[in-house]
Amino acid sequence: MIGEKISHYEIVDRLGEGGMGVVYKAKDVKLNRFVALKFLPSELTRDAEARERFIHEAQAASALEHHNICTIYEIDEADGGHMFIAMACYEGETLRERIEHGPSGVEETVHIARQIAEGLGRAHEAGIVHRDLKPGNIIVTKRDEVKIVDFGIAKLSGQVRTTKDGRTVGTVSYMSPEQIQGMDVDHRSDLWSLGVLLYEMLTGQRPFQGDYEAAIIYEILNAEPKAVQLFRRDVADHIITLISHLLQKDPGNRISSAKEIIQRLQTATRRKVLKEERKSIAVLYFENMSSDKENEYFCAGMTEDLIIDLSKIQELKVIPRSDVHPFRDKEVHSRQVGQTLGVQYILEGSVRKGGNKIRITARLIDVKSGFQVWAERYDRFIEDIFDVQIEVSEQIADALKVSLTESEKQSLAKRPTDDLRAYDFYMRGTEFLSRRGQKDRETAIQMFELALSIDPNFSLAYMALAEAYSWNYLFYGGDRVWLEKMMEINEKALSLDPDLIEAQFGIGMVYFHQKRFTEARRYFEKVLNSKSDFYPALYWLGIASDILRDYEGAITSYTNAATTKPYSEEPWHLLEQSFRRNGNLRAAQGAAEKMIELGTRKLEVNPKDVVCLSRLAVTYVNMGEDERAVEAVQRVMEIDPNDGVALYNCAGTYACLGMRSEALNCLEKALETGMIHLIEWIKGDPYVASIRDEAKFREILSRYSI
Repeated sequence: MIGEKISHYEIVDRLGEGGMGVVYKAKDVKLNRFVALKFLPSELTRDAEARERFIHEAQAASALEHHNICTIYEIDEADGGHMFIAMACYEGETLRERIEHGPSGVEETVHIARQIAEGLGRAHEAGIVHRDLKPGNIIVTKRDEVKIVDFGIAKLSGQVRTTKDGRTVGTVSYMSPEQIQGMDVDHRSDLWSLGVLLYEMLTGQRPFQGDYEAAIIYEILNAEPKAVQLFRRDVADHIITLISHLLQKDPGNRISSAKEIIQRLQTATRRKVLKEERKSIAVLYFENMSSDKENEYFCAGMTEDLIIDLSKIQELKVIPRSDVHPFRDKEVHSRQVGQTLGVQYILEGSVRKGGNKIRITARLIDVKSGFQVWAERYDRFIEDIFDVQIEVSEQIADALKVSLTESEKQSLAKRPTDDLRAYDFYMRGTEFLSRRGQKDRETAIQMFELALSIDPNFSLAYMALAEAYSWNYLFYGGDRVWLEKMMEINEKALSLDPDLIEAQFGIGMVYFHQKRFTEARRYFEKVLNSKSDFYPALYWLGIASDILRDYEGAITSYTNAATTKPYSEEPWHLLEQSFRRNGNLRAAQGAAEKMIELGTRKLEVNPKDVVCLSRLAVTYVNMGEDERAVEAVQRVMEIDPNDGVALYNCAGTYACLGMRSEALNCLEKALETGMIHLIEWIKGDPYVASIRDEAKFREILSRYSI
């Protein structure tokens, strides 16, 4: 029909097609504006009574005049008796297209849902029920304004009907139980559909699923959807409760009005503002001011313990040790580091240790202004180190006007050990472990074992020892004796502290290394139920989901990881891969752009970060920027040609460039340097797909498969 003229409309393009007809973009030659023309299927308007009912419904809908409802200009009839509706034409995308990009942010979801509820509220006041609310009938304009389309059309199609081959007519996934059963429906049926939309926007999945329409209908009538918390951890309880109240199967138990939904969503917005008031802080490694450089271990250990202590305060978001460590021993401006990590405050300081005395200075810097908001100096005996750490934590909380709960005060007051000798061995061990060399790891294990021989109830030493065993497993060719030791140590730590999430996570990693991915996921989810922003669990839950080919679950985990670490390019790198595995190239493109933005920013602070460089390399090649990809790989090789993660990403880059020999060499070296735990991941990684048919690829994986 493109090029044809219908009445005073010139059809210029086809916009889409659905069960309710075909939509074209047309020019209104009378008013010189573009409109959308929806031609209804002839079977919907063949019956005279149905035509009359439809016209009445459309007339009523056209009179709604609400900014969240698509404007209807007129109803007319083309040659051959085909009825069409002329509607406003909006620049933007359907909610279905937006959901295909992946789960939406909470703020975005609330913004869209509130506008849908406002449009529904206006229609319900006028006695009009939509009956076919679904993502394809929601347009989000370029200005993020919601427009609900197709009011009145669903009623014409009747309730659930079947064709000759038994297929159901209508959008079953979004239908309320009463609509599916052919009962009379009212406005509460639309509210059920809005609950489905909310669920899908937040999780990327429909709450009721099945391979066949009959299976979906059974789920809607009989089953409860998976909890939203299984998909993401940043959704507040009141939003989850709202979805639950919307998806009550008995309409009498459902939320009764769109107005109530709007009120609850406004409350969600207010609570979000309060949540955003949570202070964020990064603790930089304290400088060793002692003449004896051996005291570096003491400064590092004290810094890491401060990070652990401050992380116990719920109202503080504390950057983990792993993300602060790259800035250690580097001449960087604290304000620049704060901006890179996206925090409001930086804690920095120094330690001077001599004999049995220590002098500790600490400064709290406001990143935005660059001003010092708090500072203190502590001159104490070495045996007072724990008291100093408690004082620093409490005084920081006071300076930031953060209220400590009684349980937080008790947790801060709890000493890691009562024996300073054990603590000294522990700190020496963590310093050796941070170096990651084979001899250093062996020394670290000796230090931790000495600490535990002095204090068998020293839980932090158990966790550090388990980490050392984990690294030995990775770098000693996958000797399973280290897995057995990891399990034993983590179980011992849990016996001392059943709520120790690090030990629960450690057991999950043992299962992961044993290729028991389903059990590993269960432990990672258990950790996240206790601490929703525990990044390692989000990361490895995503990896395990990818290996199990649960790509939607992986995308959800990586999305949560990106929310937890908004400054890190790592989760966006993983999101890009998962989107590609899932066939969503558009979303992969968006993730790649975000990855480049964050990665470039990180390299401005630390230009020798080879892992970040290697991630950029593989992203560049997928964006068609081959020269930049090669430059990044060459830079990696100049800085550190032995980093396993960087080598693996370089292998992916070479594979995408068609440089098979270089890709295979990098892959082999990556596995030699400790990437054996990702054998199953490698088997499905889209970036190395081009070398899977190589005999050397199969030989390498066979050599390291355990």
